Amino acid sequence: MRVPRLALAAGGTVALLVLGLFDPSVSAFFPKCPFLLLTGLQCPGCGTQRALHQLLHLRLREALEYNAMMVAALPLLAFLIIADLLRKRCPRLYRASVSPVLSWSVLAAVLLWWVLRNVFYRSWL
Repeated sequence: MRVPRLALAAGGTVALLVLGLFDPSVSAFFPKCPFLLLTGLQCPGCGTQRALHQLLHLRLREALEYNAMMVAALPLLAFLIIADLLRKRCPRLYRASVSPVLSWSVLAAVLLWWVLRNVFYRSWL
């Protein structure tokens, strides 16, 4: 079952509104990372809620400190959304967005980020 784009946009807008109004660092109703709780290590997504909150308040430095990979991935996310929206008008753009090379590159970058942020995390503090 496909979720209508309008429903996705509305859900995303509500999520961003909640993230903008409430700080995940101090609000107890935001979920905690189960991987971090079980292992003490950060997953690739750790800090994303706090980073988005900081970005919504135009604090780029703080957002980068919470999750630099997420901040760096925002242009790619915008590209993927645009490519999907223009899939009929720009099929070459869409094909580029779903290419195996892009998928494997993103996977490699995320895995590298996962390792490096845990290896060097203590030195960043």
